[in-house]
Amino acid sequence: MRSLLLLLGVFLVTVLPLVAGEKKPPSVTIRLHGEGNEKEGESFVTSVELTNPQKKIFIRKVPILNERDIKSFYPFPGRDGMIGAYFILDAHGSNKLLEFSTQAKGKLGVIMVNGRVSSAVRIESTVKDGIFFVPGGILPNEVRQLEAKYPIVGREAEFGKKKPKPKAQ
Repeated sequence: MRSLLLLLGVFLVTVLPLVAGEKKPPSVTIRLHGEGNEKEGESFVTSVELTNPQKKIFIRKVPILNERDIKSFYPFPGRDGMIGAYFILDAHGSNKLLEFSTQAKGKLGVIMVNGRVSSAVRIESTVKDGIFFVPGGILPNEVRQLEAKYPIVGREAEFGKKKPKPKAQ
C-alpha cells in the first residue's frame, strides 16, 4: 500500500505538471508573413509556391501577425471563388500591421491559413485602421472554425451566448 502511494505521489509530482502545462494548439491559424530574400538564409526564410501568379518566392519564417492579434472578423465571397475576410486587430496587431505596411511598400505579404498559402497581397499603402484584409483563399470549414473562435464584426455582443433551444410543440 505504501509503495502504491509513493508511486502515485511520484506520478503526480513529475508527470502531471508536464501534461497540465501542455498548450493546446490553436483550432485555426492565420499568419501574415513578409516577403524575404533567399540570401537571408534558410534559418530566416522559406520558399512558398504562389498560384496566382504562379511563382516561387521566399517569405520570412517569423510572421508579422497571427491569430492571437485578432479581435473579430467579417467574411465575404472572395475573388477566387473561395472566402475572403476582414480581420479587426487588437492594439498589438494594429501596430505590427502599421509598421509592416510602412516598411514593406511594394513587397508582398503572404497570408497562411492553417499552414497553407491562402493568398498574397502587394503592400501598396500604409494600413492605419488596424484592419487586416484577406482577399480570398479561406475554405468554408475554416470560416466555421473562425466563427467558433472570434465574433463577427457587428455581432460582438452576441458572441459566446448560448442560443435558446426551440420549444417542442
